[in-house]
Amino acid sequence: MLNQGLCFRCEERAKFLEEGISPRCECGMVTSSKYSCYMYKPVRPVVIKKNEDDDRPQFAGAMLSARSHFVRMADCELKVAVVEDGKVLYWEVKE
Repeated sequence: MLNQGLCFRCEERAKFLEEGISPRCECGMVTSSKYSCYMYKPVRPVVIKKNEDDDRPQFAGAMLSARSHFVRMADCELKVAVVEDGKVLYWEVKE
């Protein structure tokens, strides 16, 4: 199995890319991804809405879906699931 870094799938990296603020130096290094980290959080889910002027279905696959835009961050809580070979962090939507 190929070892992959965590940064490109992390909320801290997403916040850095949007706001320019990172809790660690590594979170702001956009051309690399760390193999291990103590700050990792999965990217938070967002509420999106289909653009009004797009007649295509919202979720129809690549190049067939309508364009959507950001509405807000979803109200959610970070959860942990135990699986056979480790743990999974995930966001559970509250609403």
